[in-house]
Amino acid sequence: MVEKILEKIVNEMSAHLDQGQLEHLSNVLYVNFHGIEVQEQHTELIPSGIDGDTARIKMFVASKKAVNRQDNTLRQYTREIYNMLNFGGYVNHGRIFIRKVRKQRRLTLHRRG
Repeated sequence: MVEKILEKIVNEMSAHLDQGQLEHLSNVLYVNFHGIEVQEQHTELIPSGIDGDTARIKMFVASKKAVNRQDNTLRQYTREIYNMLNFGGYVNHGRIFIRKVRKQRRLTLHRRG
């Protein structure tokens, strides 16, 4: 596999270098890559068994943990997110959910005037 890569590099450079420079480049590449093994990297997505919402919530909580949020705060974030998803699951229902929570908890907003 290394040989194919080196040949491709030399072929790509052939339009820009004369024959002596190409030969020197080829020698340098072969000397520097001698004994090195190259493997193709696979980047396919592998199913994790976690649904999209759960994965996003875990990433969100991890980002908050990275900025030193307390564990109780993280649990509360998670609980409220799941409550909202169970209520409707859509961003458009967010305002309705917030109104419902405010009413249940008898919360009011005070606007600054």
